[in-house]
Amino acid sequence: MKRKEKMAAGLVAFFIFMWICTLISKSIYVSKLPRVTISAPEKRRIEHIVETDGIVKQGSDVAIHTLPGLRVEKICVRAGDEVEEGSELFWLDKDDLEEVIEAKKLEAAKLEYQIKDLERNRALDELGRQRDISRAKEDLEVTQDKAGIALERADRKLQQAEEKLSDFNGKGLDITSEEERKKAYSDYNAWVEEGKQMAATVSGNQVNVAEKEKHLKEIKESGNGEEIEKAEKELQEAKDRLAASQGSYENYMANPKQQPDFDGEDSKKTAWENEKEALEKSVQSAEYEREDALTGNADNLRDADRKLEDAGEPDRIDSTLEIYRMELENLTKDIEKYREIYKAEGKVASDRNATVTRVNVTVGERTADGAAIVCADKEVPYQFETLISKEQKKYVNQGDTVTLDTPEGKRELEINYLEEDASGFYRAVVYLPQDSGTLGMSGSMTKYEASESYECCIPADALHQEGAGGRYYIYLAGVREGILGRERYVEMRYVKVLDRNDDYAALETGTVAKEEEVIVGSNKEIENNGVIRVEK
Repeated sequence: MKRKEKMAAGLVAFFIFMWICTLISKSIYVSKLPRVTISAPEKRRIEHIVETDGIVKQGSDVAIHTLPGLRVEKICVRAGDEVEEGSELFWLDKDDLEEVIEAKKLEAAKLEYQIKDLERNRALDELGRQRDISRAKEDLEVTQDKAGIALERADRKLQQAEEKLSDFNGKGLDITSEEERKKAYSDYNAWVEEGKQMAATVSGNQVNVAEKEKHLKEIKESGNGEEIEKAEKELQEAKDRLAASQGSYENYMANPKQQPDFDGEDSKKTAWENEKEALEKSVQSAEYEREDALTGNADNLRDADRKLEDAGEPDRIDSTLEIYRMELENLTKDIEKYREIYKAEGKVASDRNATVTRVNVTVGERTADGAAIVCADKEVPYQFETLISKEQKKYVNQGDTVTLDTPEGKRELEINYLEEDASGFYRAVVYLPQDSGTLGMSGSMTKYEASESYECCIPADALHQEGAGGRYYIYLAGVREGILGRERYVEMRYVKVLDRNDDYAALETGTVAKEEEVIVGSNKEIENNGVIRVEK
């Protein structure tokens, strides 16, 4: 019995020892786990606070000028000095000013002489121009008269030549026509041919009579009476024909025809044609002379008209005189300005209440063409200027109300101007109330901007990002069964961020359930599915 009790007591002691060992092992295991803090998602607005530093600057610069080229004797102010209307700013050397005035007066006198010379020369040029115009008009009138006379003479000569030719053609020429000449030559040739034929007939008849006589003589010797009688008869007939032909030829020769001769008529015709040609040439020559007169008159008239046009042509544009007059006018005004400065003892004063911001003159040096003194005009309110980044620009716009904090206190004012500069920042300008602020005063500008209400907002420390411009993700604290029982582990989840500031980030609705716990911080590096220890 005692043995069993001892065994039972030992077994109990063993289990107690194992339980204690388990507790010790679990404690050691848990103590090595990353300890994390958690937070539940909540509904809230995301507030954005833009706060930047800046300084007070002038609202408007005023330039105080003086004439250039004057030696500075004394400077009475420096940057930052407050000046009132009439306050002396700097002095100019009076002796140098007097020399400048004398030099300007000499320059003005030279311009006056040059202007007088130009005016006199211009007047003389105008007189010469008018004289040339008058002479050109006279030359044109004379040329017109000569042209009229020359054309009149040419017309008269042409008329006379045409009249002579007309009279000559009216007389005409009485000569045998070509047809009549052909007929006369034909009749004469026919008469000659007829004479030749008659002479041949007589000659033929004479031969025939001789032959008949010879035949009769031969017949008589034969003694045939009938043949002799026949031969005698034939001979008598032949002699009759001869006598008839001789009578006709004698009658032909008794009435001879004169051979046609037209040489006299041809000479007369040649002389007539020569005279006509001469008259026609005279008419043509007169026409040419008239055309030459017209052409010559046109040329002479054109030349005379061009000379008149040239004489009346306006002079070339020359603005020298006008430029000299303007230069003299400006120089006279400058001399008056120099004299006014001289009357003021060379002292240049402010014409308003202002603050000196820049001095551009140097003692002993001459003034340049530009602002001698630059001042901030007190009549124009000062302005607060600051720079905001592109990220901040999303919450700041022109016309927004901001809180301006300066040594003079806090004010609710409006952003009057907002522009991007070359550096990529935005220059914000806030106009200050009249008579407030001082140049160079420091201050800060704050702008509060609250977003709409988001259903799922988590602390900004719980949000992570995969590199620059990568996706956003969070770690959740989940629950699961492990070798030592229920344990907490890390669950990684990608999220979409709707808005954020330095404290909170708004996630897309439904990304995290209300009962889920978001890991906000950890004392060690954690990773997805890693076991963790949640601290309350």
